[in-house]
Amino acid sequence: MIEKLKKISLFFNIEDKILEEISSFSHLKKYNPDEIIFYEGEKDKYFYGIVTGSVLMYDIDLKGNIIPKNQFGCGDIFGLISQIQNREYCLSAKSESDSEIIRIDYTKFQKFISNPPFSDRIIKMLSNQILQEMEFNKLQKYDATKRLVYALLNFPKKFIRKKKYLLAKELNMSPETLSRILSKLRNEEIICYCEKSIKVIDEEKLKNLLN
Repeated sequence: MIEKLKKISLFFNIEDKILEEISSFSHLKKYNPDEIIFYEGEKDKYFYGIVTGSVLMYDIDLKGNIIPKNQFGCGDIFGLISQIQNREYCLSAKSESDSEIIRIDYTKFQKFISNPPFSDRIIKMLSNQILQEMEFNKLQKYDATKRLVYALLNFPKKFIRKKKYLLAKELNMSPETLSRILSKLRNEEIICYCEKSIKVIDEEKLKNLLN
């Protein structure tokens, strides 16, 4: 378990003695694609770290449609904010692929969070999440093409092995519109499809589309 914990960013370069204690109240579980980790409104004592795979955090609209909110990959943690604030999960979480995820008992981990390096890392992580959310909200002022361009430039992780219909929902456009814009960008050799991910190959041309 210690070697698995070392793959989580929160636990990088932490001495083995501390990791051994944390491993005593941690549990490794394998998840299948689309398997639910927890639902919005649930309340328990755990937060999670991703060893392999990816996780989608999402909301549900009044029609029962999934609204993607955030995506986490290898080394990321999620569910910690709810534990710090002692409240229910505000979003649902599901595995997007075959994943190995560590579930950590926050009630036992809590004693570590006020001490460096955990305190510094958690503050930085939460600050980055807030800034990312603020930046992503700026998308609403753009048309569909500029919305996608801005996201490609500022949120490249969102285009790693994510299904197009989820990308379209997250960017507030139809799947057809997304496919049309992506095809145009690919034909102009601005992006490419590599291992089921979308990657930028000409950043300057992409930036010019925002002007």
